Amino acid sequence: MASIKCNCGKVELKFPTYAPRVSTECCCNNCKERLEYLARLGGPSVPDAPFVASKWPNCVEIISGGNLLFAYKLNPTTQFCNMASSCCHTFLLGRHSEYDGNCVTAQGEAATYSNLAEGSIKPYARFFSNQWSPERIQKCERKLIGIWVDESTGEIVGEEGYKDLFEAHIESISRLLPSDAVGVKFDDILEKLGRDNIIIVSDEKKS
Repeated sequence: MASIKCNCGKVELKFPTYAPRVSTECCCNNCKERLEYLARLGGPSVPDAPFVASKWPNCVEIISGGNLLFAYKLNPTTQFCNMASSCCHTFLLGRHSEYDGNCVTAQGEAATYSNLAEGSIKPYARFFSNQWSPERIQKCERKLIGIWVDESTGEIVGEEGYKDLFEAHIESISRLLPSDAVGVKFDDILEKLGRDNIIIVSDEKKS
């Protein structure tokens, strides 16, 4: 099965499959900010490129370094919770409340994947492309259909052909976990770490 390691290799988490459910590029400010926070702590530098976000089943085996995990959120009200390694401050997993507990996000920009099915990390769309200028988008390596949220209405919109892609995305993240999946869920790890120990980045900036 595929696994993901932190930058220094002390933390390794194994997924129940060899390939993610789906992968997309993401240009959202939150993706950048969650990595920038870790970079300020000494973690990997943040690339000036869209991030490849892969959705995996929400079930992992902690192969090593479970005692080195910590959780953080960018602000108290965000629906996205992040998990990283304290040894080298590498982002490992993220969980959004809208995933309904079915999947987690991983990014391979800093962490290292192992035992991936060949060609399985292949983004099919670019989310929140409206947060980048057209000039930056044109410099992107891949030519992908953009999908984003209309801030005035809260509706999902995008470039021609986005609707079918977004429906497939929703189906993939809504899929229930396989009954034979071995491991623990994101929230199980969070409970063990202690929800009161979740770092709120915005609160740290105020102090």
